[in-house]
Amino acid sequence: MKALEIELTSACNARCPICMRTRLIERGIPVKKEHYTVDNIKQYFDPIDMKGMRVKFCGVLGDPIACPELYEISEYFLNREVKHIEVSTNAGLKTTKWWERYGELSSKSDNRLEIHFAIDGVNTNDYRVGVNLEKVWNNVDTYLNAGGFASWQYIIFKYNEHELEEARTIAKDKGMKFITRTAWKNDVSEIEQADIKRKAENKDYA
Repeated sequence: MKALEIELTSACNARCPICMRTRLIERGIPVKKEHYTVDNIKQYFDPIDMKGMRVKFCGVLGDPIACPELYEISEYFLNREVKHIEVSTNAGLKTTKWWERYGELSSKSDNRLEIHFAIDGVNTNDYRVGVNLEKVWNNVDTYLNAGGFASWQYIIFKYNEHELEEARTIAKDKGMKFITRTAWKNDVSEIEQADIKRKAENKDYA
């Protein structure tokens, strides 16, 4: 099976401790904001047979939802008959109207468009620094109510362990697959892992 991962933007609304963006900023290295446009994507992929491919929109520096033309880019790939599109996001951006349209696009695609919602808690989402959890749930519900297909990705920390079973139940009730993660990124040293774990457990992100 052919697969492709694309980072559509370097922009993000969060300051997650493990993220390369956060680590660069903490070291005084600015992250330039750049986005792919649908015209860029067409230039690269028009010559390629995309039928049956799997496409993932994720990010090392950015959240794909921050890409201004994500809807148009997603529509382009769906029209090119890709097998599946996975979009990984903290869901803290865009308007409810946008999320409604995106949910409708997912529904019309027979679930070939799937969101992976990265939400690390039910009532608290401390690891996703700067992300408004109330807005997140409003966006999630708007997308799902419009017929969107989604999974919930949950990184387990000390602060959210007690909400794990409640989260599983909520995911089932909302029709989402529930995915847990505990592993750190491969490029994080043991010292950095320990510091990240300390910050998450102590809710110390300043």
